Parts: sequence; C-alpha cells; structure tokens
Amino acid sequence: MTRTVHFLTGIRSEYDILAPIIAAVREQPGLNEGVIVTGAHLTGLHGHSVRQIEADGHRIVARIDSLLASDGLGGRIKGMGLQLAGLTDLFARERPDFLVVMGDREEVMTGALAAIYHHIPVVHVGGGDHADDGNVDNLVRHAVSKMSHLHMATTELSASRLRELGEEPWRIHVTGASGLDRIHATPDMTRTEVEAALGVEWNGEPYAVLLYHPTITDFSEARAHMASITRVLEASGLNIAVMAPNTDPGNKAISLEIDELIARYPKAKAFTFLERKAFINMLRHARVMVGNSSAGILEAPTMGLPVVNIGIRQRGREHGDNVIFTDYDPHEIAAAITKATMDESFRALVAKKRTPYGDGKAGQRIAEVLNNVELGKHLLDKKWVEGGR
Repeated sequence: MTRTVHFLTGIRSEYDILAPIIAAVREQPGLNEGVIVTGAHLTGLHGHSVRQIEADGHRIVARIDSLLASDGLGGRIKGMGLQLAGLTDLFARERPDFLVVMGDREEVMTGALAAIYHHIPVVHVGGGDHADDGNVDNLVRHAVSKMSHLHMATTELSASRLRELGEEPWRIHVTGASGLDRIHATPDMTRTEVEAALGVEWNGEPYAVLLYHPTITDFSEARAHMASITRVLEASGLNIAVMAPNTDPGNKAISLEIDELIARYPKAKAFTFLERKAFINMLRHARVMVGNSSAGILEAPTMGLPVVNIGIRQRGREHGDNVIFTDYDPHEIAAAITKATMDESFRALVAKKRTPYGDGKAGQRIAEVLNNVELGKHLLDKKWVEGGR
C-alpha cells in the first residue's frame, strides 16, 4: 500500500533543507508526500516563502497561521499553541503514515508532540547534532529526538550521541545533510546572472553575504551585536547582500539595524526572500559569509565558501575547515574577515571543500528508509537501550 509522508515546515531555511527529501519521497514508488506549512512561510514580513513550496509543486495539506507580531520571549510559545491546535485538527481528518520534522525550531516540537498523541511515527532529521552555545535549540533538538521513532542523522558523531541518549540503534540512520543535495542539484549561474537576479550592479566586485539571527540567551543585545557586525563590514569596503533574520525574539531589532545599514551604505542590499537558485548561487560567488547561520556550517563547506561565525550560535558544532569563530569584538571580527577574504593559504584550504556532512544523497537514503521500514507496534513502541547497545 502507498505510504503518506507529511513534512512540517515553518521557515524558508528549514524548507530548503527538507526540499530534497520531499522531492525524493515524491519520486519513490509507494510514497506520497504532503507539506504542512506554518510560521514565517505565511507572512509578508518573511517574503511569503510558501510561494517556493507552491512553485515546487508539492501538495500543501494545511496552512497553519501561528506567527504573532511579537519580538519577546512569549510570542513563540503562544505561536506553538496555535500550531498544536492546527495540527490536532489536521491529524483528526488526515492521518499520515509518517511526520517528518527537521532540526530544532518550535514547529519541530509541536509537530512531534501532536504526532505521538495521534500514534503517528515521527521522523527527525538532524537529531544528535549539538552546539555549545547555551541556546534553547539544543534542548528542543534532544527533546524531539526522544519523541521520535526514526532518526536521520547527518554525521556519525550525531548518530553516536543518539545512541548515548538510549535510542535503539536500528532506528538511527546516518544519511548526511540534505542541504547538500539541493546544492548539487542546483544549476550554476554566472556572476552576471547572479547580479541580475539580485538586482545589483556590483560589476564583479567581491561581496559578503550577511545572515545573522538573534539568540534567546542574548536577544536583548541583538541590535548592538548587529551594529558591530555591519560597521566592520562597511569598513571593509565589501559589497553586502543582507538576508533577513529568522523569527526568534530579537529579529525586529536586527531588522531595524539592517534598515539603517541600507540607508547609510549604498553598497549593501537587503532581501527578505530569494528563490532557491538565486540564493545558492549568491553563496557560490560570495567572497565570505558572515553571521551565525547554520548554512555556514552545513552547506558552505561544500561550496568552498569561507565563513566568519560571530557569537555563541553554532559554537561547538561539527564543522569543516571553512569556519572562523569569533566573539563580538569589532577588531576580532575585522581580523577574521580579513583572513577569510585575503589569506590565500586559508582560502586554499577552504577550496578543498571538506565536510563531515556527507555526499549530497541524503534525500534518496531517507526516502528508501521510509519506504522499507516496518510499520505498526514495533515502530511505535520505543524502548530505552542502555549505553546504545
């Protein structure tokens, strides 16, 4: 019988990682895909990124409005309540064979919680990952792993952490990171084509991609942190492509600082949303990526893109040779950007494109697991395994 696989997504960056898995499920005989859309996808403040899901031709099974106009800590929690209510209504009328969630955002928690109470197997992509940043993401990620029935780990180290959590080894599959799949599948654009897609006239001059998200542990300082970063980038003389932050508390403060950057620095341009081909090729042609996005950890190494990761977010994560970690000191940031853009020995090392995150075939591996795993009580009845045996 055909198996139905629902994917839950709340923001563009998350969907881009899930997209290769959704496509692989769609192509796998015996599997049908559906996408549950919530959060930032459904608001103009984040570019109505649901349009990308529609353009990809996937069946959208529900649109759950949950993003509140709040920049405080309580907004996400209240939004989770809306997600839970919407998911409960959905699963009452359409119950999939699997729910796939990715990473560590709030919709991952609500999706897993709603699914286990409906006896729907939860498939967690990216479990076992860990960063030493003190952020809530770690807590959410590991909690969801304990609520999940199948684990699609990006690396062997992540798989070993899942075993340490007492997960049964047969539930754990090392697939690599699906973000690499989309890079390999995305056609190259020339530098001229990229500038046309971005609507800029930089005439082949080097540019930085700035993508900085707030963190809950220091969200009240988000604007000051962003100001330090933008001032250093201005002083470098680089052109700057700035992407909007995610929906975490502090995002509005960062957006205000982006507005000020655009007003005073003519070599910068801001984007709330970019079509996938344009975004990936923007990274391919960039001189450096600056900020704290997981794209710098997961996808940038395979493009040979140097990354300056600023602050606590992503600190301690498995990473390639391309990442330089800094604090918020402007001199430290400036030195790191200089190294990333000018140090030929460092750039030669980055150009080797070494990554711990696989070979770009994660989607196919995950689809095969979902097509072949035994459904029923054996899958739903989780057991604790001491020491990962």
